[in-house]
Amino acid sequence: MSQRDASQSGQIVLISLLILTIATTIALSLIGRTTTDLTISTQIEESSRAFSAAEAGIEEALKSGTGTGGAQVLTPGTTYNVAVASVGGAAGVYQFAQKTTRGVTETLWLVSHNADGTLIETPTYTNATVDLCWSSETTTPAAAVTILFKRAGVYYAAKGGYDSDAARRAVNKFSSVTALSDGCNNTAMYRQLLTFSDFGINPASDTLLMLRVRPVYSDTQIAVNAPAVLPYQGNRFESTGSTATGVSRKVVVYQQYRSASSSIYNAAVYSQSALTH
Repeated sequence: MSQRDASQSGQIVLISLLILTIATTIALSLIGRTTTDLTISTQIEESSRAFSAAEAGIEEALKSGTGTGGAQVLTPGTTYNVAVASVGGAAGVYQFAQKTTRGVTETLWLVSHNADGTLIETPTYTNATVDLCWSSETTTPAAAVTILFKRAGVYYAAKGGYDSDAARRAVNKFSSVTALSDGCNNTAMYRQLLTFSDFGINPASDTLLMLRVRPVYSDTQIAVNAPAVLPYQGNRFESTGSTATGVSRKVVVYQQYRSASSSIYNAAVYSQSALTH
């Protein structure tokens, strides 16, 4: 073999090795990507199964009103476990689960409920005051408040409006707020001290039924700071779905006690003697 032929042969071998290396790299990359895709697909499928199991647990718990007391089998290899806890029932800060949309009314119950959710119209919260708090936002929110109470078998509604914006108060005739910060132990919350006697209500003899708060101008996070124990406000359902491979997903739902449509209390009828609904 001539030196030229040997050189060409060596170049062919080198090119072949280079092509083989590139082909091997591409093949390994494709195999790795396929394996990764399969792993991701499996994880998505397992996550979906776990989430579906958690949702199924929530549905069952909302129907029964109780937790599961342990893992329950939904399908082979998939389980759910639901824990139920009461919300409220303590003094101090109580914050609603999520930010309240402008124009939507939140209800804070001031009396207790039976196990079936019906109202117990006997005095429960008898303290003279409660702090109402709402978060400051880019668009400054205001708060429209309705206090429902019962006196000698007759139902009454007392109303108030509170706004930190002086220019708007000249138009909407709301009252100024008690404090611009530190509401409910939060520096970013307004605070309005609600003294029931200012509304003509005597908690010692009148039955405070509920406090209804409606954000105006902006969505806001609503909370209260109660110096006395508040009645229970509802239940918190926490459902965890799990698969045999160890994937878990959690769903949390808050179920407050039912109240009448907010539109019922958004307008008042005045008589010569009292404000009633």
